[in-house]
Amino acid sequence: MNMNCPRCGETLAKIFYDGKIAYACPWGHGQAVSLSAVRGLCGHPEFVNMLWMKASGIPGGSGGRCPICGRPMSLITLPAGEKELELDICCQCQELWFDPSELESIPKPPPPPPQPELPDKAREILAIHAIENLEENKNDAGPNSTWGYLAGLFGFPTEQNAPPRSSSPWCTWLIAALCTLLFILTFDGLKTHIMNWGFIPAQWYRKSGLTILSSMFLHGGLGHLIGNLYFLLIFGDNVEDALGKFKYLGMILLSGLSATLLHYALSPESQTPCIGASGFISGIIAAYAVFFPKVHICLLLRWCLFFRWIRIPAWGAFTLWILYQAAMALMTFSMEGGIAFGAHLGGALFGLLAGFFMRLQVQSRIEQTMDT
Repeated sequence: MNMNCPRCGETLAKIFYDGKIAYACPWGHGQAVSLSAVRGLCGHPEFVNMLWMKASGIPGGSGGRCPICGRPMSLITLPAGEKELELDICCQCQELWFDPSELESIPKPPPPPPQPELPDKAREILAIHAIENLEENKNDAGPNSTWGYLAGLFGFPTEQNAPPRSSSPWCTWLIAALCTLLFILTFDGLKTHIMNWGFIPAQWYRKSGLTILSSMFLHGGLGHLIGNLYFLLIFGDNVEDALGKFKYLGMILLSGLSATLLHYALSPESQTPCIGASGFISGIIAAYAVFFPKVHICLLLRWCLFFRWIRIPAWGAFTLWILYQAAMALMTFSMEGGIAFGAHLGGALFGLLAGFFMRLQVQSRIEQTMDT
């Protein structure tokens, strides 16, 4: 609904005056304010009561037209300090019109009384309490970046307070690029390529054993690829930085072999091809938990319309993850196809052993990186 200026007829624009809604003439002829808003702006209730009593006692309208209903408003005069205000009011719409500078002349609320000075001990207690609240809110905070919130909505974890890297993670990026390139090249005829180059436990000797290596970099779909690459890029960069390029590549290769070996040990007669980088990525995740146990992992809990971010240490997140993998491996032990949870456990087992074995060697490097 448009409100019009009673002086020039122009449409009024909505504004805020001291936190209250008003409607101003674009040409500066005044402002329309409701009676309830004036009551909130005025510091003296008797001023508003007198205004309403005078307006109710005037039978005819001799003022300008009401911005809402268009009927003539009542014109009343009220004392305001050393001057008198001549205001237009519509009793039906309870709307007032203030000409320029009139709204500033109404009585204002008195300033709040000064607060008594607190003793030093009380101020110290309040400061400690404020710091504790800041720490509590900090622990409940979500990711530090916008993309982290987007990843959380898709069920992915994000890291927080991770140590800065001392170099670019070229190996991690190259492995991610290799997986992506192979997926593009094998997308046409994907099932055939998986059967030819995936690792089949009952035929581990195929292609002179090359399928043990090739299966690590093949993926069965876009979702499979994106999920693996996400975990590789999130956790691989810091592990690569802690180990160095060559040790990192060696750990990836041996984690992948360990994953394949355990998968073979659990299902030696299986004819189902096994593919994916999740075996050696499990080793990376395990090493990350060993090297950076106090880094926080952010998870978005979702239940119907309930959303809440939680933060847990990397070692705690890894513990929950490995328990889930073990439970699923037991539940799907006799099932063909699906996710090779045994391979995840095999890769994570080597990642744990390698992480604990090399932790002392890389600990000083990690601390130096975090101090710089």
